Amino acid sequence: MTGLQARRWNALRGGYAIGLVLAALPSAVQAKPAPAVFNFRIAAGSLQHALVTFASVTGEQLLYSTALVAGRRAPELEARLSADQALHRLLDGTGLVAQRVGPRMIVLRPPSAAERGPAETAANAGAMVMSPSGGGMAAAQPEQGPRTTPQSAQDDEPARDDIIVTGTHLRGGAAGSPPVERLTRDDLDRRGFATVAQALQALPGNFGGMANEQSALAFADTSGSNGGFATGVNLRGLGAGATLVLVNGQRLGGSGTKGAFADVTSIPTGALDRVEVLMDGASAIYGSDAVGGVVNILLKRHFKGAETRVRFGSVTRGGKRDVQIDQTLGKQWSTGGVMLSYEYDQSGRLASADRAFARSTDSRSLGGTDHRYVYSLPGNVLGIDPATGALGVAYAIPSGQDGTALTRADFVAGKTNLQNARIDTDLIPRQVRHSLYATLDQDVGAGVHVTADARYAHRAFDARLPGSAAIVQVTAANPYFVSPTGARSDLIAYSLAPELGPIDTHGYAEALATSLGLDADLGAGWKLRGYAAFAQEREFNESRNLVNTAALAEATGSIPDNPATPFSTARDGFFNPYGTGQSNSAAILDFVGDGYSRSRTRSQVLTAHVDADGSLFSVPGGTVRLALGGDVRRETFRRSGESLLSTALPVATASVAASRLIEAGFVEAQVPIVGPGNAMPLLRRLDVSLAVRVEQYDDFGTTTNPKVGVAWVPISGVTLRSSFGTSFRAPNLRELRDPEQYSVTTLTRGGASVPVIQLSGGNPGLRPEKAQSWTAGFDIDPAAIPHFHLNATWFSTVFKQRVATPASANFANALSDPTLAPFVQLVSPNSSAADLARVTGLLGDPAFTGGNSFPPASIAAIVDTRYVNTGKVEVSGIDLTASYTLPIGANQVTLSGNGSYLLHYREQVTPTATSVDRINRVGQPVDLRGRLSVGWSRGPLNALLGLNYVAPYHDLLGNPIHAWKTLDLQLGYRAPEDSGALEGLAIALSAQNLLEQAPPFYDSPVGVGYDAANADALGRYLAIQLTKRW
Repeated sequence: MTGLQARRWNALRGGYAIGLVLAALPSAVQAKPAPAVFNFRIAAGSLQHALVTFASVTGEQLLYSTALVAGRRAPELEARLSADQALHRLLDGTGLVAQRVGPRMIVLRPPSAAERGPAETAANAGAMVMSPSGGGMAAAQPEQGPRTTPQSAQDDEPARDDIIVTGTHLRGGAAGSPPVERLTRDDLDRRGFATVAQALQALPGNFGGMANEQSALAFADTSGSNGGFATGVNLRGLGAGATLVLVNGQRLGGSGTKGAFADVTSIPTGALDRVEVLMDGASAIYGSDAVGGVVNILLKRHFKGAETRVRFGSVTRGGKRDVQIDQTLGKQWSTGGVMLSYEYDQSGRLASADRAFARSTDSRSLGGTDHRYVYSLPGNVLGIDPATGALGVAYAIPSGQDGTALTRADFVAGKTNLQNARIDTDLIPRQVRHSLYATLDQDVGAGVHVTADARYAHRAFDARLPGSAAIVQVTAANPYFVSPTGARSDLIAYSLAPELGPIDTHGYAEALATSLGLDADLGAGWKLRGYAAFAQEREFNESRNLVNTAALAEATGSIPDNPATPFSTARDGFFNPYGTGQSNSAAILDFVGDGYSRSRTRSQVLTAHVDADGSLFSVPGGTVRLALGGDVRRETFRRSGESLLSTALPVATASVAASRLIEAGFVEAQVPIVGPGNAMPLLRRLDVSLAVRVEQYDDFGTTTNPKVGVAWVPISGVTLRSSFGTSFRAPNLRELRDPEQYSVTTLTRGGASVPVIQLSGGNPGLRPEKAQSWTAGFDIDPAAIPHFHLNATWFSTVFKQRVATPASANFANALSDPTLAPFVQLVSPNSSAADLARVTGLLGDPAFTGGNSFPPASIAAIVDTRYVNTGKVEVSGIDLTASYTLPIGANQVTLSGNGSYLLHYREQVTPTATSVDRINRVGQPVDLRGRLSVGWSRGPLNALLGLNYVAPYHDLLGNPIHAWKTLDLQLGYRAPEDSGALEGLAIALSAQNLLEQAPPFYDSPVGVGYDAANADALGRYLAIQLTKRW
C-alpha cells in the first residue's frame, strides 16, 4: 500500500469510528429513546404538497402511488410533533394508511379489508396496486442525491406489504446484503442528468472503460464490441457483461456486436420511476451476469394526467447541442389504469477539433509525444531492415509537388512524413433516439391483478473516425512509379484521409420489449407472481469511406484491370501515390474509397417466470418467510454482414446463428433468530437470509449458486451486516459460436511497426466464469441526530475462469507485454522455412479475411486473440454513503456524499502468470471516486452544488495523470400548489463542470489526449429544463 493509499485508508477508518461513536451516543442505555420532534408549518391544501413538505422536514422517505393521493386534501398543520404524529394528522380523513417498512421509509396505502368496512372496501378497490418490483410509486424524499435502502433487519418487525426491493424475491427485503442505492426521477432532475444512462455512468462504483460512446471513439474500450455506441453499466470494473441490467425486473436483449451487455440508452426518462442498484453478486437470486451487481430500472405503472418535459443543453465550447422532449399521458380508474410515454432525444456530436487535447495526434504542445502516423500524405517509402526484419520508413516523399515529375534524387532519406489522424473526427457521436413506453394494469378479480407493458426505442447514430490508410504497392506498371533505390517495386505508407475524408460510421439500434404479468393473493400472507416477457435488441452498423485494397491495387496497376469492376486504368487513369492530395481524380478516389463494412445483429430473450413468497411459521424471533419459484429462458443471437475491403465484389462476413435453453429453480428464506419477542442487551435483532439457485444450460451444463446473509442490530439505529455468495456469467453465444478468422495488421516492436497475423474467433468449449463475493458493513441512523444516515460496505470479489481475449485487451502492446507471451508466437519466415510454411498456410486458409499488402516473409508474429477461459480478477474496496439534512427555519440544507475506494484490483492474465495490481493505471479503475454535495431548498426554490472527484493515477510508463475535480451546479423552481396557470410547472437550470476543468492529460498512443475510461471530454455543459404537469 502506497503512502497516499495509507493516508486515505486511515481517513476512512477515522470516519467510520466517528460514525459509530455518534450512533452509540443515544443508545448507551438500552431504553428506547424518545422520538424526535419537529416544527411543522404546513398550509391546508393538496395532500401531495403536504407530503413533500413533511418529507423535507422529517427526512422520512414516503412511497405512494401518484394516483392514490391525487385529488385528496390535507388539513393545516402548525405544531411541534413527532413524525408519526404529524403524518397521522395529515392523513386523517383521507382514507389512507401509513405503513412503516424501514427506519426512514413509509408506504402509504389504502386500508386492508380488515381495517375498513365492506362498503369502503368496494369503494377503494384498486386504488393502489403495486407491482412485484414496486414500480409506479412516487416518492417524497428530502435528500439531494441518491439514497440507499437497507435490506437489513430493523428494531421491530417491519410491515412487509408488497414491496420487493432489488436483490431478493422476498417482500420487505433480505438480511445481510448491502443497501440498495435508489435514484428517482427527481434525483435525475436535481443532478442535471438528462437520461438514465448519464446517471448510471456517474455512479462512483461504475467503471467507464468500456460500453459507452466516449470510450469507443477514444479507443479506451479495447473489446471492440460497441460499434453502435451504446451505453452499458460496468459495476466494480468487472465488465459490462458482468453487471445484470433489468427493466421492471426483467432481462434485456444483449447489445453490441457480441450481444454482450445491456444498453440503457433506450429508457425514456419521462417514464422513469426509479433505478435501484445493488452492488453485490446476486446469481443466487437472478442467475447469470449478476457478478458485479444488479441494476433494476423501474418504470411508472400508475400515472394520472399529463406531463410535458422539454430540455435544451449545450457545451460552451464547441458545436454539441442537445434537445430532449417527452410527453407522458395517464388515466386511472377504480380497478386499473393505462399510461403512455414518448420521448425524443437528439444528442449532437462533439468534434475532436473542439478540444485542444484531442485535435492533433501530435501531443508535444501538451507535454506529450508525437503520435502522428507514418501513413501520411505525402507518403513514405518503406523498407525492410535485413537484420531485424522490421518494416520501417526508408524515404519521405517530398511535399510541394504533384507526383508527376519525381526523380530518384527528390526522395528524402532519413526523414519521415507524419499525418494527424484526428482531423475531422469525433469524440462524441451524433445520436437521435425515439422511445415509446405503454403500460396497462387491471384488477380481474378478488386479489388478482394483471399487468401488460410494451417498450420500443429506435436510436440512430453517426460518428466520424480517423480516415483510411494503406500500404500501397507500386510497380513499373504505374506511369508515376519511381523508386529511390532503383527497385522494381516499392511499398508506400499512404493516408487516404485527406482525399476520402474520415471513415463514416453510422447505423441504428432498435430495442423492443413486451411482457404480461399476473399477481395473485393466495391467502395466509402468500402472494403468487408470474410473467411472460420478450426482449429484443437489433443493431445495424455500416462504415463507409474505407479503402478497398483490391481496388487500390487495380488502380495503381500492381494487378491487371479486373473486368468484374467498373474501373479501367486506360479510361480512368492510374492512382498516383506520390502526390500531396491533388493528384487523383474523383473517379479514381470513388473507386478505391468505395470500401465498406456492414454488420447486423439480433439478440432475443424469451422468459417465463413464476414465484411465490409468504410466511411459513413463527419462531421466538419473528416469522420465517420463504420465496420459491423458477423460470425458463430461451436466448437467441444472430449476426450477419458483408464487406468490400479487399475483393472486387462484396464478401459475406462470418455469420453466427445460435440459441440455447436455460431452466432455473430457486428458493430463498429469511429466518429471524432474535426479534422483539426474545431481544436482549446488544442483541435487539438477528436475521439470517439463505438463497440458492440452480440453472441448467443446454450448451455447457449446470451451475449452482448459494448466498447467505446475516444482519445484527446491537443497539437502536445501528445495523451490522455481512453476506457471502457465489455468482457466474455464462459465456455468451457469440463467444461460444463465433467462427475462426485470420487477418493481417501491424504492431510495434522495438519502436518499429511490424506486420502480424491476428487469430480471432469463438470457442465452443468455454465454461462459465465463476465468482465469490463477500461483503461486510454497517448502517447508522442515530435517533440523537435526526436526518443523519451513514452506511459503509467492505466488498471483495474473486472472479475466476474469465472468458477473455487477453492479447486483444492490450493488443497495441502484445509484442512487448510479457504477460501476453502465451498468446504470441514470434516468427522469422525470412530465415525459417517452418515459419514461412506456417505463415503461408494461415494467409491461404479459408478463414483468412481482409487484405494483405505485406509479403509473407515480412510477418513478424502470430497473435492469438481467440476467446479462452483464463486467469482471474480480484477486486476489493469500501463503499461509503452519508447524508445529513438540517432544517434552518424555512430553509433546509442537505449535506451528502458517496464514494468508492478500491483497496486492490488484481488481474492474473493466465493461471500461471503473476497477479498484477492494475489499480491506478490508465484504462483501469482508480482507487478513489466520489461526490460531495450541498443542497438547499426554501419553498418552491432549490439549489444543489456538487463536487466530483477522480483520484490521480499513472500511465503504463509511470507518468502521472493528475486528479480530476469538477463542480456541478443546479438551480430549480417548482411552482406551489394553487398557483393558477403556473401550477405543475418546474424549471431547472444546470451546469455540469461549471469551471470547465479539462480532463487530466494522458499521452495516449492514439493521440486523443485523455483517458476516456476515467474522464470525460464534454467540458462545461449548460442545460435548461421545463416540466409541466397538466
